[in-house]
Amino acid sequence: MEEKDWEGSPLSENEAGLLCYDDEEYQFGGPAPKLQFRWRDLIQDMIVRDLGMAEVEVKRGKLWTTTGIIRTGKTYCFIEEALYLSEIGELQLLGDEDDVVISLKDLYGEIAEGKYGCCWENYEVYRYLKGLGYILGRHGVPWTTKYAVNTTPSDEDESLCAAEFFQDRDSVTKLLSDMHICDARPVFDVYLPNSQFKKSSPGEPSFVTCFSG
Repeated sequence: MEEKDWEGSPLSENEAGLLCYDDEEYQFGGPAPKLQFRWRDLIQDMIVRDLGMAEVEVKRGKLWTTTGIIRTGKTYCFIEEALYLSEIGELQLLGDEDDVVISLKDLYGEIAEGKYGCCWENYEVYRYLKGLGYILGRHGVPWTTKYAVNTTPSDEDESLCAAEFFQDRDSVTKLLSDMHICDARPVFDVYLPNSQFKKSSPGEPSFVTCFSG
């Protein structure tokens, strides 16, 4: 879990008061703070079931520099990302209609059924590597469309390099498929821990995790 840097910025009187609330008092019917998401320093997500993803409505901290994809100015996270953040206490996932918090049990059920492109075996690997500090993204899914939007004819060299990269990666994927290694399929692109990681220019993944079945 990412360490909270409360000392890095001064707290207002209200914020300081929220931090003094007792978890036990809150859980057993005591007076709850009005800004409970700020109090717990959690990220509030809204599930988007049609996409099998969650739209991030409130985000804090640096973990979002390596989590989620950006589309049309909004950040979305896949189910494995949502479950991992929920497990470590950094996220509360709300239903898309009733705003009821989705429990870990419900998320485990979705994973167990292999919904939204992630089964339990996939998630175990994701959780293990994420816990070691690696950066993981869905294989073949761009972190952001910013690069494509900003590419112009004057960026011809960069475009050629990008095209060659994707062509090489597709060639490797095809090679793995042709080898029929237990019907392995690529699932996650994995990058080494990097505090300077940028979604707009992630570079080549260090390796790709593949799963059979």
